[in-house]
Amino acid sequence: MTGSLLWKRIWRHKLFYLFMLPGIVWFFLFSYVPLYGIQVAFRDFQFSGGFTGSPWAGLKYFHQFFDYYQSSKLIRNTILISAMKLCIGFVMPILLAILLNEVRNVKFKKTVQTLSYLPYFVSWVVVVTLIQRLFAQYGGPVNNALEALGLVHDPIQFMNNTNWFYQMILGSDVWKNIGWNSIIYIAAIAGIDPQLYEAAKIDGAGRYKQIWHITLPGIRNIAVILFILATGSLMSAGYEQLLLLNGPATAAIGSVLDVHVINAGINEGRLSYAAAVGLFQSIIALILILTVNKVARKVSDVSLF
Repeated sequence: MTGSLLWKRIWRHKLFYLFMLPGIVWFFLFSYVPLYGIQVAFRDFQFSGGFTGSPWAGLKYFHQFFDYYQSSKLIRNTILISAMKLCIGFVMPILLAILLNEVRNVKFKKTVQTLSYLPYFVSWVVVVTLIQRLFAQYGGPVNNALEALGLVHDPIQFMNNTNWFYQMILGSDVWKNIGWNSIIYIAAIAGIDPQLYEAAKIDGAGRYKQIWHITLPGIRNIAVILFILATGSLMSAGYEQLLLLNGPATAAIGSVLDVHVINAGINEGRLSYAAAVGLFQSIIALILILTVNKVARKVSDVSLF
């Protein structure tokens, strides 16, 4: 397409591009302009010298991170927790969207949707505080209910316990994000032609077969694209949640790169080191997205590009 034809098309659909403008400006200001600061990872950053006045350090801080005795543990924990979140957190919104689609009571359906969306807008500080109150070993409603039902004889220490750490991380993450992440799947299901379901009913297909042969294929493309994007988070386990839920007893399995970067950059003032570790995370995320995108294009003919 020549430049003149492109501009004519843009002008013809100018209102649509006007709606896109706030998003474009946001991404430009907060995603592209900060790329100028990547050079901090390759400099001995000094506040007096700024970005351009600080001396070059080359790959010094990358070597420093990989020589750190806990670097392998940080990478392992990050990938493990992120992979669990991806496997479970990716499937649950699809399941919720399908279940809501099968509900015929509109009032009940809207109520469940609203209740499932609300946790997304609650900060992790509030969520973790709520979890600590609910699952407290002594006086917590969960332990009180378990004891009243005779399921346990002694209160369970849910918090700061390696036996329950992954369950608390995954459970709170799913509870907080499942409703919001299901929105796009609900919209995709709503776009499926109702005549397909009517034809399936005439052919004698039950609800399970309709879901398997119509609903799931109808949202397959959206699911593949979202999965490709989600793989980019494998090197980022979520620093707020891990910072608040991780404790001394769970540090061996709960220390992740996100928290390490925050501690190094904010608490210790090692900005160049923190930038190097953050850049390492971003590079791996980019490689993962490109790799999964290529595989998805070959397997399913669906890809981002």
